[in-house]
Amino acid sequence: MPVVDNFLSKRYLNNLKQPNDYVYGITVPEYNFAGVTVGPLADPQALQDDFITQHKVVEKLCSDFTAKLRQAGVKGQADEQSGDKPGPTLVEMAEKLGVDCVIMGTRGLSKLKKLLMGSVSSYVVQHCNVPVSVIPLKKKD
Repeated sequence: MPVVDNFLSKRYLNNLKQPNDYVYGITVPEYNFAGVTVGPLADPQALQDDFITQHKVVEKLCSDFTAKLRQAGVKGQADEQSGDKPGPTLVEMAEKLGVDCVIMGTRGLSKLKKLLMGSVSSYVVQHCNVPVSVIPLKKKD
């Protein structure tokens, strides 16, 4: 979870934190079933098991982020949101929650993948009605 650690320790806590802040951590996971047969030959139990395994990772991410907020004395929570596409879902949640700003990380996609798939952070920057800061994924040494 480099984005969570980087955001909390270096960006937010040292530069942005205000006494009455409430931080929402939102993730819109894109579940991947590449290793499981889908369609008419699909094994429903295998699909369910794969989903549960991936969902547990997302739950842990949210739980860890919320715990880090608590340890830092920051009010807030992290939750999973479902949506067809992460970008529009994040913009919708920012509007619904009435946030003052959005701070998000990048996934570190290659230029080719960004071209083919689009960039969630680019979408949010272009469509959100509040300021958006994008924190690049810290490169491994």
